[in-house]
Amino acid sequence: MHVGQTFGPFTIEKELGSGAMGTVYRATFHEDGRSDRDVALKVIAFGLSGNESALARFEREAKILKQLKHANIVRLLATGRFKGTPFFAMEYVDGKSLDKVMLDRQAGVPTRPPFTWEEVVELGRPLCAALQHAHEKGIIHRDLKPSNLMVTTEGILKLTDFGIAKDVDVTALTAANNTIGTAAYMSPEQCKGERLLTGKSDLYSLGIVFYELLTGRKPFNAESSVDMFLLHVSGTFTRPAQINPDIPVWLDTLVCQMMEKKPEHRPRDAAMVCQALEEIAEKVASQVSAGADLAKARTLVDRHLGDEDRQAAKFIRAGSKKKKLRKKRIPFYRRNWFVALACLAILGAMGWTVWTFAIAPPSAESLLARIEATKDPEARERLVGEYLRHYEGRDDDQTKHVKELQRELKVNERARVMLNRHGSSKFRTIPLEGDDPDAYQKTMAALTAEDAGNLPLARSTWAELVDKYAHDANETRALWGWHAQRKLYDLAAPERDVARLHKRLDEEFRLEDKDARFEDDTEKEVVAALRLQELGDFARAQARWSHVAETLQGAADRRPYYVYAKGRVRDLDAKKEVPNGDEQRADLIRKTLDRAKLLIKETTPARQRDGRNLLRDIRDLYAGDQGEVGQLVNEAKKLLESSK
Repeated sequence: MHVGQTFGPFTIEKELGSGAMGTVYRATFHEDGRSDRDVALKVIAFGLSGNESALARFEREAKILKQLKHANIVRLLATGRFKGTPFFAMEYVDGKSLDKVMLDRQAGVPTRPPFTWEEVVELGRPLCAALQHAHEKGIIHRDLKPSNLMVTTEGILKLTDFGIAKDVDVTALTAANNTIGTAAYMSPEQCKGERLLTGKSDLYSLGIVFYELLTGRKPFNAESSVDMFLLHVSGTFTRPAQINPDIPVWLDTLVCQMMEKKPEHRPRDAAMVCQALEEIAEKVASQVSAGADLAKARTLVDRHLGDEDRQAAKFIRAGSKKKKLRKKRIPFYRRNWFVALACLAILGAMGWTVWTFAIAPPSAESLLARIEATKDPEARERLVGEYLRHYEGRDDDQTKHVKELQRELKVNERARVMLNRHGSSKFRTIPLEGDDPDAYQKTMAALTAEDAGNLPLARSTWAELVDKYAHDANETRALWGWHAQRKLYDLAAPERDVARLHKRLDEEFRLEDKDARFEDDTEKEVVAALRLQELGDFARAQARWSHVAETLQGAADRRPYYVYAKGRVRDLDAKKEVPNGDEQRADLIRKTLDRAKLLIKETTPARQRDGRNLLRDIRDLYAGDQGEVGQLVNEAKKLLESSK
């Protein structure tokens, strides 16, 4: 859009930035009866408003912003559509992003740290408060970096851009667990494509932001994203205080703790980081104050006391320590031993109560009931872990069942990680650290065969992995075989479902002489492909299977069906030229129409029904075609109506 152009109640003033999902403009919002005000208007990218996946992501960002009401997070003002194009309006932040502030401050002196440690503490506290607010709402930002942190002209910090934020209370969108974010600021768990991200992932990114503000450089530098990922996962960095000696030791330690590789070694949450920043400011202030008082006291002593006076003072203090006061007899119930025993008794009673009602583990039965009741994968994984932490040593059927669930969860996680790594051309060739490289390479080869639709090769490779690893005593190696077993099972599922769908078409619609109806668009496409194959129009059938594969591509939970569709495309590749062009297709339809005419003239109801089903195939499968094919479709429609 151009400056001055209107978009619903908005007038475009300036483009602020654009990305893959959309463009953000500064715009004037015209409200009836109110003065106009500036807003940041985000409009979905041209051509994406009809893309369901992109539309869901765009709307999800607005939904996340709607949940966040904090002084240090950009506010959502309005959402809607104008002429079918989705948009949402946000609070306009008049100021600069931190990356631009850094560039301005380092202009001419690139080695100078862009911010003092005091400024970082002052900026860090409201930023931690904003993150804590988001995390308490179940929202993880996942893209924390200086360009997403704005400072207004009044000096107020604002957290922006929740475009790839993850709402842990909402079902993930397609490929939502892929490695996304800005490589230089990503946490190790993001780099590894882990599913169970927590707020501690944002704390790692915040640590890198603090590091850069304090030193003027990033902790890691690499020539490619994959190299940067490896540095986040296993690389080391120079402590910030070694680069900038003005950083207090406590702040240096906090930043290093936030950048720990393992999430459990980082601070508990953003609120704890905020508290630590406040304590750092207090410690430095008290240290300065104490130093000043000590210097002042020494000056006074030196000024007013001579050498003899100081020596006399030492003897007086020494003598006063030797004086003993006669103590009165204390009743037994006030003596230390009695008080200690009483306290121990009270603490013992309190400990028993706390253990019984708060610390004692839930019963195995109640934990299993909670496991079975939850549908959320993360909650189920947490409950399974809790069950086995308390009852792993039991040998009953219930515990065996929970161990099977744990194995299933591990297989699910392995499948997700392998699919993510296969989707990255750089990661695809790097085996998992400390694991079996041969198993990894075979797994990647099987996934490549799946994507090519080469199901025989994929199945044989998975079977090879099962034979070699599934029964290994080492669980780490056995996991490769278990994953392969799951893949073989998954590849068989679509064949069974398509066979059932074909049977339903024959028994529920053709046998009953009814129009075929399916709620799901994918089912409708699959049935259309099957009907086209029966007619002998293999080129159109292949196009339908290709469309099914495109629709399902990237949806991890629908991958078996995507692979099946790719397999059907590959199988039809040799027949795709049949019929070859509109003339041959028209000839094929004409022959089908002639056969239908003969059938509906039969005296047997079943034969008449078969004729009407052929007419339905022509009507449904070629609707919208023009020319001679379109004329044949119209003729089939008229015959179908008259034959009823």
